[in-house]
Parts: sequence; C-alpha cells; structure tokens
Amino acid sequence: MTIHAYCYASGLIAFGRSRPDGTLPIAYGPAKTLREFIETKARHGYRTRKIKGRPTKIPGSDTLLVPGVPEAPNQSVALAALREWRKWIQKKAPKNIAF
Repeated sequence: MTIHAYCYASGLIAFGRSRPDGTLPIAYGPAKTLREFIETKARHGYRTRKIKGRPTKIPGSDTLLVPGVPEAPNQSVALAALREWRKWIQKKAPKNIAF
C-alpha cells in the first residue's frame, strides 16, 4: 500500500493514504519503507513529566517533527526549513520513495 508523509505548519509529521488540505507534502511510497525512512531522518519529540523530581518520558507521547520547523519564528522560515530538510533526505532516499 502506498502512503503519503506530510507535515502540518507546526512541523508535526503524519502519514496517510491521502494528504489532508492545509498540510505540506514530504514524500510518498510503500507504507513500511516510507515510515522507516522518515522515522530515521525526522526529529523525535515527546512529552515529559516529573517523577521523583526527574523529567520522565510519557509513554505514547512520541512524535516526529521536521527539523527547524517547530522553532521557526515565522512561516517563511518554517517553509525554508522544510525545503532544506526535503532536499537533504532526497539524497538518501530508497529508490521506491518519491517526492
């Protein structure tokens, strides 16, 4: 099954059979290959909470993010970060992943 990887303006990466309106395309290809590829190239984020005074990862809060987008000061800088990241990952993509 072919799926799409896309991101929201926040930089959050998602996957689906189609790309929702208002999201930006990243790549598409076979589901397993695309997910594994994007997971190795994306920034990983998660939420934490303090347990016994130490920040501890909250299970199930993992997210994938486009590097540079969440901290961008405006949408122009965010779009530039997405474009640069896409250029970088295209060089390393498996043959059955398209952009």
